[in-house]
Amino acid sequence: MAIGTGSQELQANTRRPNLVYVFPDQYRRHAMGFVNEDPVLTPRLDAFAKEGVYLPHAVSNYPVCSPYRAMLMTGQWPARNGVMANCNSSRTHLDNFLKKDAYCLTDALSDAGYHTAYLGKWHLDGPPSTPEGERAVWDVFTPPGPRRHSIDFWYSYGAANNHMEPYYWTGDGGEDSRIDIKQWSPEHEADQAIAYIRNDGGDYRDADRPFAIFLSINPPHPPYHLVPDRYRELYTGKFVDDLLVRPNVDRGESGNKRAPGSVLDYFAMVSGVDEQFGRILDTLEAEGLADDTIVVFTSDHGEMMGGHGRMSKNVIYEESFNVPFLIRYANGIQARTDDLMLGTPDIYPTLLGLMGLGDRIPDAVEGVDRSSVIRDGSGVRPDAAAYMRLPPGRPSGGPRGVRTHRYTYQCGRPNQDAMLFDNTQDPYQMDNLAGKAPDLVKEMVGQMEAELERIQDPWLDRRGG
Repeated sequence: MAIGTGSQELQANTRRPNLVYVFPDQYRRHAMGFVNEDPVLTPRLDAFAKEGVYLPHAVSNYPVCSPYRAMLMTGQWPARNGVMANCNSSRTHLDNFLKKDAYCLTDALSDAGYHTAYLGKWHLDGPPSTPEGERAVWDVFTPPGPRRHSIDFWYSYGAANNHMEPYYWTGDGGEDSRIDIKQWSPEHEADQAIAYIRNDGGDYRDADRPFAIFLSINPPHPPYHLVPDRYRELYTGKFVDDLLVRPNVDRGESGNKRAPGSVLDYFAMVSGVDEQFGRILDTLEAEGLADDTIVVFTSDHGEMMGGHGRMSKNVIYEESFNVPFLIRYANGIQARTDDLMLGTPDIYPTLLGLMGLGDRIPDAVEGVDRSSVIRDGSGVRPDAAAYMRLPPGRPSGGPRGVRTHRYTYQCGRPNQDAMLFDNTQDPYQMDNLAGKAPDLVKEMVGQMEAELERIQDPWLDRRGG
C-alpha cells in the first residue's frame, strides 16, 4: 500500500482507537508518587499507573526538547531527520528543523482516517537565521500547510516559557492571529483538550472519525516560579531537605546552587500537571471514550535538579535520560509493569502497531514496533538503548553512550573520557567504574558499538581518531 497518499480512509466497518498523547516538558520519571523516589504528590498518575502498562526503563535517547520531538514525529534518529539540537535562529542555517517533506506520525494517522490535533509547545521549526553574535530567537510561527504535517486542529506556539501568560497560534490564520491568555498554560491547554475531546458545538473535529491529540505541556520546564500558589501550598511545611532527597544532590561549594530554590516550585508544577492530566482522564470517562482510547503519559526528558551538581538535562544520568512512560488501553492491553526499554524512535511505529496500523509504518522509520510487547509481553525486547548528543551540523560529533537494564556507559571521543555505572548496586550513579573494571568497560564498549551499528550512527566513523 502506498504511504502518504492522503487517502484518509478507514478499513470497512472498523473503528480505530483514539489516541491521547500527553507529554509535559522536563518531567523526570522519579517525579511520580507511586515510584517512591521524589516526595511528590501525584494522585492521578498514581491511580493511572495501576490501569495501564508502566515502563520504568523507558528512555529519551537524546534528552533535550527538539531532538526528542523530531524523533517522536519521524521515528528517525537525529542524524537522519536533521534535528541535532534545539531549534533556534542560530542553527537554522544548518537545517536544524523538522523538514516539511518528512512523513510524520501525524501524517500517517491522518492518512489512516484520523482527525489530528496538536496543543502546546511545538519547537520543531527554525526561525529566520540571525547573524553570528546576535541573540538567538527561539519562538516562531508555523504557518498552515505542510510544515504542520496534516494536523487538523492547531493550538500551538514554537518555544516560549510564559507559563502564566501564554500565547498560541490557532486555526488557519496568519501570524497576526496569535491569541494571548492570562491563565496557567497547563490548565488552559487542558481546557482546550477537553473541549476538543467533547467536541463542543461540533466545532472541533469530525465526530465520524477517530481522533489523535498530542498535548505538549511546557511545565515543569523552567522558569519554575511561574506556578499557581495552590500547587505550592500542597507542599506547605516541607523544607529543602524534605524535598531534595536523592543522595547524589551536591550542595557543596562545587554543586549547583539553584536546586534548593527551585525544587519546591518544580514539584508544585508536577502536581499541577497531574491535576490537569486527571481532568482529561475524567473527560474521557464522562464522554464514554475511556475504553476505546489509548492514553500515553510521558516526557521529552527529565531534570537533574541538583543531581551530580547539575540542573537541566541533555546528559546520560538517570534523572535526565530516564523518562516516565505510562500507557493505558482498556480494550487492548493488560495493566502491569514491564521492563521494556522503549526508545524515542520506537514510539511512532509502536503506536501505529497498537492502533492496528502496523502495515502503515513507513520504510523510512528507523524505530522498532514494540506494540506486541506492550500488548501482551510477547515479541523481541531490546537489551540496550543508545544515548547521544550531537553538535548541529556535525552528526558524527559529541558523546555517545548505552544503557542496559543494569549498566550505563558513556564516552566522549571514541572510547575515551568514560563513565560507567552499575545501576543495580549504585542507583544514584555515584561510583564511576570506568577506571576500575576494564573487562566490564570492554563489554560495554562492545554493546554500545553494536547498538550504534544497528542504528547506523555516523559517530562510529570516528573510531580510532
